[in-house]
Amino acid sequence: MKMKSVKLIIATVLLSTCIMSCSDFFEIIPDSSIQEDDFYKTEADLNASAIGMYESLAKEVHKFLLWGDARADLVTAGQAEPDPYINEFVVNNVSTNNPYTSYAGIYSTIARCNRQMEKVYDVHKLDKNLTDRDAGAFYAEALLLRAICYYQLVRTFDEFPLITSDYAENIRYVSAAGDTISKPTLSLTPQQIESIFRMPANKQEVWTLIFKDAQTALGLLPINYRWNGGSSLSAKERYGRVSQVLAALFAAEVALWLGDYQSASSFCDLPIRNTGYSLGVSGTWINQFTSSSASDHSMFLLGYEYDRGFETNRLQEFTSSVRGDGGKYYLKPVAQIVDDLYKDDYSDADADIREQFSYKVLDGDTVIWKYIGLDNVSSRRPPYQSDASWHILRSADAYLIKALADLRLNNYSSAFNFLNRVREARGLVELDNLTFPYTDKELMEDMIFAERAREFAFEGRRWYDLMLRSQMNGRNMLADVVAKKYPLSERAAIKARLENQDNWYVPIDPKLWR
Repeated sequence: MKMKSVKLIIATVLLSTCIMSCSDFFEIIPDSSIQEDDFYKTEADLNASAIGMYESLAKEVHKFLLWGDARADLVTAGQAEPDPYINEFVVNNVSTNNPYTSYAGIYSTIARCNRQMEKVYDVHKLDKNLTDRDAGAFYAEALLLRAICYYQLVRTFDEFPLITSDYAENIRYVSAAGDTISKPTLSLTPQQIESIFRMPANKQEVWTLIFKDAQTALGLLPINYRWNGGSSLSAKERYGRVSQVLAALFAAEVALWLGDYQSASSFCDLPIRNTGYSLGVSGTWINQFTSSSASDHSMFLLGYEYDRGFETNRLQEFTSSVRGDGGKYYLKPVAQIVDDLYKDDYSDADADIREQFSYKVLDGDTVIWKYIGLDNVSSRRPPYQSDASWHILRSADAYLIKALADLRLNNYSSAFNFLNRVREARGLVELDNLTFPYTDKELMEDMIFAERAREFAFEGRRWYDLMLRSQMNGRNMLADVVAKKYPLSERAAIKARLENQDNWYVPIDPKLWR
């Protein structure tokens, strides 16, 4: 599907969605009588609107699991007769009519972010209690969240629309005569839509936008800023809204993808040194999935409050093998591969807390345990109570990004140090610098990516890590790794398909916006 051939279709569907779904986008308080004329006047309105920015994204995490894990080597289909749409991701042959390819939820968040950015300074003029500092924080929050959305898109889809302004009311554009025109969106013809709607020229344009916006947000977000003045913040609001340290960590990860290893390493310093977050210890690691508090592990999560508003995701449905809990067992771990992954050649004891909690064999079924378990033994979530947090970035990211960036900069001792700090915090032994060959770059890269796989297993990361490693080394490492999860008779065909990097991306059907 080429950009110019889908440009008008996507633009028309996207614009009509923005217009027709306006109440869904901006009706933050569940009261249909609220009109926008009565909204965007106070800081409280901005805060309510900000919470709404995250809501549509929180409904998409089951897709993130499919996009980032089902296609990779650690996950396969759980059912004996797999759901055909789920299985398309598992076998890496996704069709354009697959409903799980829809990125509508991401664009709902992008639309809300654009709306917030265009309204912040209007509210600033109306609400005298809204300081410059607060207005900058609200603007940066929307900018950073939008950048995170595009980061998800640019790694998942080869082609997608780029929207950086609000389409809900008037659109301003330059006509063929050079005049700046402002018109209501409903009055535009398809030809006018085509003339103003912009698909990115290439992926580099999107990457540049993401990196620039992350750095802008970093500069605007106040240090240790507390939303709502810090009063009675729930865990969802504390960890489920962006922060300055998140902006730095996100910029570090983007810099890693751009090959700017010096910037990636430097950006990690802020989250590593910030006392509000830490690696935690082995005994608290599971709390970020099992309790309402994210402990101090999470930099940014999509949270759910089942006790307050029955907020849930679909992760229990996708991963549980118990029908009575709402489980459909769509996905399960690839037992042989995850068993090998969690074998540590340097530790005598089987003490890695992540192995005990990430997956289990229960009643003969190998299950992803992170989203259905309440402890590292056998206690499960109540039926249909899918409120495990979905983590976007965690403290461990800072240490492992730092390790990887410093390794690329040939700073072996630093890379070794940060790798060791993560290992120790998860119950593994510290590697000895006198006996471990930490100046072996290939071995160290293996160790760091393996540590990332253990730390972030089943969190929608693995496929993208394989993409990143392939990019860093200039050779297709993804095809070799992913092919190993298939039966021997199928490996050659799967590997051949994935040798073509065009097949790394999920195809798009613009009609799925509807």
